[in-house]
Amino acid sequence: MHELAIADAILSMALEQAVDRRVARIGMRIGHLRQVVPSALRFGFEMVAHDTRAQGAELEIEQIPVSVWCERCREESGASALPLVCARCGTLDVAVRRGDEMLVDWIEVEEKE
Repeated sequence: MHELAIADAILSMALEQAVDRRVARIGMRIGHLRQVVPSALRFGFEMVAHDTRAQGAELEIEQIPVSVWCERCREESGASALPLVCARCGTLDVAVRRGDEMLVDWIEVEEKE
């Protein structure tokens, strides 16, 4: 379950950025090629965030579909299965444009009282 290691890294990043404030929400973008199961990541985050300033924080995940650039057609198209091929001509001569990212986009913290 690599999601637990990812959750731990997200928690560390969020707590570092929050300094001494409570983390309320974290927004992420995760590409389909990363093969991260959102429910497993949320569960792992809940586990590692227990008894920290991020306990109860919501993890919002936007899943990014795969998009490839075809060198033959000179067009971008979606790709839904491996091996990645051009949706138009079927060539394997493609480069991934989207779908392999894993980014923490934003962290929402509560202001100190």
